[in-house]
Amino acid sequence: MHLLTDKLNRLATGVTFLVLALTCLQALANDHSQLRYRSLSFTNLSIEQGLSQVSGNAVIQDSKGFVWIGTQDGLNRFDGHNIRVFRHDKDDPASLARDFISALAEDERGHLWIGTRGKGLDEYDPLTETFRHHQIIPGAKGRGSASDVKKLLVHGQRVYIGTLQGLFYLDRKDNQVRSISIPGLQADSSTIFDLLLMPKGNILISTSWGIFSLNPDTLQLKQKYLDITGPYGSGTNALYHDSKHRLWLSTGKHGVLLVDEENNRLIRHFEHNEDDPDSLRFWNALSFAEDVWGNIWIGSNNGLNLYLDAEDKMITLADSRHRPSGIHDHSVQTLYTDSNQNIWIGTSVGGVSRLSPYLARFSQIIPANDLQTPDKRLLGIAKTPEGGLYVGTSVGLAYRPPGETAFSIIPTVDHQALAAKTTVYGLFISRDGTLWVGSSTGLRRLPPGEKKLHAPELSNSYYFIKMLEDEEGYLWLSRPTELLKYDPRTRKIAASLQLPHVYGMLQLDDARILVGGLGKIHLIDTRSATVLDALDGETHGFNSITYLYQARDGSIWVGTQGDGLFHMEINGNYDLSRAKLTFYSMQDGLASNAIGAIAESADGLIWFTTTRSISRLDPSTGAVQNFDDKDGAFSEGYYIGSGLQDEQGLIYFGGVKGMSIFAPEWIADDPVTPRVIFTALRLDNHPMSAGLPDSPLSKPMAYTDQLTIAPQWSSITLEFASNNYASPEQIRYAYKMQGLEKEWTETGAGERFATYASMPPGKYSFLVKATNPDGKWSPEPTVLTLNILPHWYQTWWAWLLLGLLTTSLIYAYVRLRMGTILRRNLELEKRVNARTKALTEANRQLAHLARTDTLTGMLNRRAFTEHFHHNRENQTSCTQCALALLDIDLFKVFNDSHGHDCGDAVLREMARLLRENLRDNDVVARWGGEEFIILLPNTVHSDAADIMARLCEAVARHRFKWEGETLRITITAGLGQCDCNQSLEKCLKPVDEALYKGKQQGRNQLVLASTPA
Repeated sequence: MHLLTDKLNRLATGVTFLVLALTCLQALANDHSQLRYRSLSFTNLSIEQGLSQVSGNAVIQDSKGFVWIGTQDGLNRFDGHNIRVFRHDKDDPASLARDFISALAEDERGHLWIGTRGKGLDEYDPLTETFRHHQIIPGAKGRGSASDVKKLLVHGQRVYIGTLQGLFYLDRKDNQVRSISIPGLQADSSTIFDLLLMPKGNILISTSWGIFSLNPDTLQLKQKYLDITGPYGSGTNALYHDSKHRLWLSTGKHGVLLVDEENNRLIRHFEHNEDDPDSLRFWNALSFAEDVWGNIWIGSNNGLNLYLDAEDKMITLADSRHRPSGIHDHSVQTLYTDSNQNIWIGTSVGGVSRLSPYLARFSQIIPANDLQTPDKRLLGIAKTPEGGLYVGTSVGLAYRPPGETAFSIIPTVDHQALAAKTTVYGLFISRDGTLWVGSSTGLRRLPPGEKKLHAPELSNSYYFIKMLEDEEGYLWLSRPTELLKYDPRTRKIAASLQLPHVYGMLQLDDARILVGGLGKIHLIDTRSATVLDALDGETHGFNSITYLYQARDGSIWVGTQGDGLFHMEINGNYDLSRAKLTFYSMQDGLASNAIGAIAESADGLIWFTTTRSISRLDPSTGAVQNFDDKDGAFSEGYYIGSGLQDEQGLIYFGGVKGMSIFAPEWIADDPVTPRVIFTALRLDNHPMSAGLPDSPLSKPMAYTDQLTIAPQWSSITLEFASNNYASPEQIRYAYKMQGLEKEWTETGAGERFATYASMPPGKYSFLVKATNPDGKWSPEPTVLTLNILPHWYQTWWAWLLLGLLTTSLIYAYVRLRMGTILRRNLELEKRVNARTKALTEANRQLAHLARTDTLTGMLNRRAFTEHFHHNRENQTSCTQCALALLDIDLFKVFNDSHGHDCGDAVLREMARLLRENLRDNDVVARWGGEEFIILLPNTVHSDAADIMARLCEAVARHRFKWEGETLRITITAGLGQCDCNQSLEKCLKPVDEALYKGKQQGRNQLVLASTPA
């Protein structure tokens, strides 16, 4: 009974612990989602990039794809690369009425409607690039009047105009402006704050006296949501209708209300709370927007909030005062979502910031900002089960407690200024919760619950970068000179292995670890501290190992310093000799061949860092995708061994500029493909525009689909851009002139033009397409039709006349020259034949001389070498050949005693003896000096020895005659077997050694090579 009770108690405890753990994991998962958005990196557009002024009052994207930005000093058109500014010109009645732009809208024709402060309404015609002014009320002008436009809405044939003095509309049929009276609005508080077209066709109007609904057909008004907004004051500000059919409305002074529009009920009330940094940033909101993930962006005069709908959580997005990559001003005036789901944020004095949600992939944490050091390097990472984060930096060990955002340096018990002296490279948390710190001053420990690092246990100028705990509790420590087995209980080194530069360590089972170092991967028995096996890098094509990672399928991924990444499939016994290696390098798409750290996501994809990127590999297809600064990663690169994956799958990588944190599910490919816009035309390098003399343009280039080019122009340049603003500098383009080119020409964002010179007359189609930042091409190209007109001399009748004249002249010339040419041809043919014959004979003699020793008439060294290679390639039995090398004994005596003529005679006589005593198929050559070489094909070793022995005897018996004197010579020879799989040099080496041995043993003998050549 007691046993059962004990089991039940333990079971209950386990269940409780499991519930708490799951709750903690869920909380961490939510924190992960928030982490992604808190560190969003924005791209700014301000005066430095060509914006006319620092304010971003209104933003809109037109139907062609251009983004228009209204500022306090002009209207800006942005194509992703260049900004064109439109301003008021007092001498041009077709220019803007005023430069202070407050509102923008577009109608179905592509006309742009511009609200100004103090000058009413302007209409921009993109085909003529002219402005037309529409006065709202005759005589009304100046700030605070009806000519001070705040909001615009185009619906049907009307342009609704919200001003500081009420609501008006322009009827596009007669271009007359009429007012709409709103009941209850006082003259001194008749401002229209927002206009919103609802799905049912009614228009919501936000005023200082609440919200009204306008029927566009009858122009009847009815007050709405008074029972909802009443408790929070009558005035309202910005309005927004989201994809879930909810209405967001800003009160005048009491926060933001989320309303169920269908059921007319309040869902949530968001308030500003000074004590909560994630509450609404101000008491009212000026603008709303929704991103592709369904999150709601809320802008106010005091900052930017993001409502994470899936987590029902409001967070604050820090501006550039707190994060360098944040929005450039805390006062948000307008929010806008373009056709590619980019979010645009117009600010009061920071220009316009933008963000692509598809590129919100990596969170950046830079502890150096908290530690007040310019050195942002992050070298080691460790995370506690509670969520605390330790990082190794150049100024010591830094720690961020769970739930907090700031890092601080961990002090030491010996009161040394670790931050001033030590760089922390490696971090490791052992099973008992102790943090082990590998630094440039040695190994230190931080036991659980303690706040100060202990004094160094292993002091050494060599740093520790990689650490591992085996099943017996020993620590394995790597440093540049050796691998140590360390007992943390006794604080003594238990074993030392001379394995330098071990950067990769992996626990395989309870008794074996795998370590990767300089040029080798070692399998080590942890109990005996002995190397069991090794994989040699020189044999398998790798040098220095930087990281080892075991995937869920048991295979091992290996990072190297310069040979890329490779996959090692290995059996359960970890037999390294049978490991199968698959390499991935820059040729396969990697950004760099230097790998830092490796991790695996739940879907089996492999994530790793390089010196230039974070990269993702799909092992099933071999496809590689690299992520750099445009995605929120660090293009400056990442460090060896600086990587961690926590229990929730969040991946941490440390690099040159800080730490990248991400969940693999954050990385989704951008599905939106761009459309190309033609932006400019140059003829003979002269810019063309509509209305210029000799210009082929009747309207702006962006709205032109056909061009007729006069023959006076010899060079055509077409400029283009895309409507994708996520990361314009990453866009790739491809173009071709159909009818002139068959292949596409690919170019980058820096060369967005195509130039063609001296194109033949005719009709062509210029095709251009673009990628999005992820490299996905637009499915259909943008097409521009060109008609190149001919010069008069390029017309058909000019060519016909020229052809007839040319034919007549050619006929006369041919008849005149034919006789002379025939005679000269006959004479020339005779000369050529004679010279060809002489040249052939000379070449034959030269070829013979090049292969023959002139003194003996035998083959020379070059000819023998060529013959040997030919014989080796065509020999059917590679081992049935023999090779001999012989030398005339004491040949120098003949030269010294009888002169060189005698020596020459001896060489010629020796050549004759070789011919007489060797077989017809044996190949003999003078090898050099008094040495001769013999190849005996199809001859076994014993037969070759007999042949050479007879040759030595024949030479010894022979008597030479010279000037009446009888001379006797002998030879020493070395003989060996030939293998056709080896080179001549390898075959000759043992033969030469045998010859040398014969000379040492007294000469006049045949010596067999000790091993077959």
